[in-house]
Amino acid sequence: MHIKEIYKAIYERLDTLTPLPVDCGKLCGKLCCQPSEEDEVGMYLFPGEEALFKGLDGFRILDSEFTYKNGKNAKLICCTRPCERSLRPLSCRIFPLIPYFRHGSPVRIILDPRATICPLTHPEASPYIECEFKREVTRAFRLLSRFSEIADFLDALTDILDDYNKLRGYDHAL
Repeated sequence: MHIKEIYKAIYERLDTLTPLPVDCGKLCGKLCCQPSEEDEVGMYLFPGEEALFKGLDGFRILDSEFTYKNGKNAKLICCTRPCERSLRPLSCRIFPLIPYFRHGSPVRIILDPRATICPLTHPEASPYIECEFKREVTRAFRLLSRFSEIADFLDALTDILDDYNKLRGYDHAL
């Protein structure tokens, strides 16, 4: 199975699962789904995911400052208008969760510490995030972490998460 088909299968499994059993966008006015006028505000694409968005209207794909695996630039997808829900990239589908991964360790799914715009990242909201949603996100990244380039990307992304945490004054890994 090609990585493009794997992403499509993951998208399909996550299509009906969301962090809450109701539209979580009602809590914040859909802050995470607003297109930005700024050039580099967007979500990371996971390695191989870019192929699903090339040529689609409503998106710009850029090289980001984030590098992994010998200086390879991660791709950033930026919305130029609100997208159809079925066209969301994986980062949007799993928001505000994010994989935390180190080579040699299993994938953990955590609340993204950078996702401060999302009310679901507040500690009191955590118990309300749907368990099935968390389980499916975990399954997806256990599968994806078996691909060496994606594993390298996830490990480098975990460096970013740890650095962010240190900047916030925490000296420990997430």
